[in-house]
Amino acid sequence: MKTTIQILSLCSSLLIISCGEKKSTDSASDNTSQTGTDIESIIVTKEPEAPQSITEVRKHVEVGKKITLSGKVMGSDSPFVPGRALVMLGDPAVITSCDLRPGDSCSTPWDVCCDEPEDVKAAIATIQILDADGKPLKQGIKGVGGIKELSNLVVKGIIAEGSNDDNLLVNATAIYVKP
Repeated sequence: MKTTIQILSLCSSLLIISCGEKKSTDSASDNTSQTGTDIESIIVTKEPEAPQSITEVRKHVEVGKKITLSGKVMGSDSPFVPGRALVMLGDPAVITSCDLRPGDSCSTPWDVCCDEPEDVKAAIATIQILDADGKPLKQGIKGVGGIKELSNLVVKGIIAEGSNDDNLLVNATAIYVKP
């Protein structure tokens, strides 16, 4: 059941972004904005200031709003979408990766399988990097800048069209990988 809800959430994000979402022009004026084609250009070496938790951002979902959030790569047994610049982040204050549970020897600790499905759903966000046409880059983000499962990230971005109380989708303009 938990896996089904996680898969449905990720699939709904993919469905929304595949419908030809327009790229926000606000990101072009941001000095950390992406070029639209180079996935490496979005990785920054200075941590963005004043990040909010995913749970806090989800309280006031407003499409087009600029945000800075922090989270951990987790929330599904496959938090990366192969061949696409999409990654799922979870709020570590609400959901717990299995590597932090004493005695848990789970082989995929990022799947947060011990948390309740409704808690997971309320504490995740899908982060995407768009190309010049406003669609997710056709390049995986895993490994870029050291991003992997359980990485802690700070993401600057814009709340994407299709976001609502049940689905937070963020167009990233900068990603900082915490050491």
